[in-house]
Amino acid sequence: MDSEALRQRLEQLTGKRTGIKQLGRQHSASLFGAGTEQQDQPVTHEGHLWVPLYENEGRFTALWVEMEGLSPLELQLVNYAARNYAVALKATGIKEEGEVEARQLSVWLNSQLEQEKIDAEIPDDMTLKGRLFGDMIPFLLVSENVHNPQMTYRTLMKLLRNYFENEILLIPLQEKEWLILARKELLTGGDDKEDEEESEDELLAQTSMGLHELIASEWVGVFHLAVAPAIIPVKGLTGSVALLRETIVLGRIFQVGDYIHLPWELHMERLINSIPDSRRRQLLGQIGDYSSVLADKEMLLTLETFFEMDCNVSETAKKLYIHRNTLLYRLDKIKQETGADVRSFGDAAIVKLAMLLYKVTKRK
Repeated sequence: MDSEALRQRLEQLTGKRTGIKQLGRQHSASLFGAGTEQQDQPVTHEGHLWVPLYENEGRFTALWVEMEGLSPLELQLVNYAARNYAVALKATGIKEEGEVEARQLSVWLNSQLEQEKIDAEIPDDMTLKGRLFGDMIPFLLVSENVHNPQMTYRTLMKLLRNYFENEILLIPLQEKEWLILARKELLTGGDDKEDEEESEDELLAQTSMGLHELIASEWVGVFHLAVAPAIIPVKGLTGSVALLRETIVLGRIFQVGDYIHLPWELHMERLINSIPDSRRRQLLGQIGDYSSVLADKEMLLTLETFFEMDCNVSETAKKLYIHRNTLLYRLDKIKQETGADVRSFGDAAIVKLAMLLYKVTKRK
């Protein structure tokens, strides 16, 4: 049972409001004292029963229950359930500040996404809600590793704090899937003049590249990272997570070999992926037979790079580390085999469409 399930269960049993709250050092000391024996015991304060769940550097995360109208037996049951949960927390090694609260939000988020409620607002009983009113940048990190025991909430949080150098939130969603929320101002360090020439999309892409490089250097394996524009999480978190999940799915299909996926670069791919499979195959047949070119890895890479460089021959040759004449030879060969000259906008659009259709139908 996780912290949110425990809270809901106690609320059902007692009929009283309950919650989980992270306390500052002073508040923790005033409630639970400073001695080890005292810190393990529940206390009553201003009509509430407070049960300590775990402590981190003098701060407590505690469960509270309204006491008015509860019988001595009910109070004993609440205390017993919460104490057992605290013991289980210690056994699982959850000691990092904020982890219980993050997992509480994770339960709610996954529930809303399963029900496709992408406009849901975070409810008041979520402990982290008070930290989710400002503009924040959402990142979604997905690991393809079967199991990486070194990559824990604590170790990942430590790495993220070093990278962003300020307050961030880490929400473990599903297995090997992590939501990272960073303050928007962290992208520029508050220096607007220095970044006037760079768009928000460019800053997000650069930040994602640095973050992915850091994570990939710390742990062995394949990691996918997606980022979305700034949101106010209280109202926009579920929709943003849904977008990021879709972005990584699309990235795995259409951007094989890439590990940073940006939703604003996948508009056409999103459209292609939404078309029923039978219709995609039909369209691919109607466009023409490009299989000989698209099945050739060298030709496919050439086309992908050519479109990425906005059909600029010189820039494409530089990106591929080949001579300009070598690129022109490949483009002429594509024209000979397909009849399409990708240096022409019309033909380039058709070949791009065929390439995307080929990728998604080939994957089926």
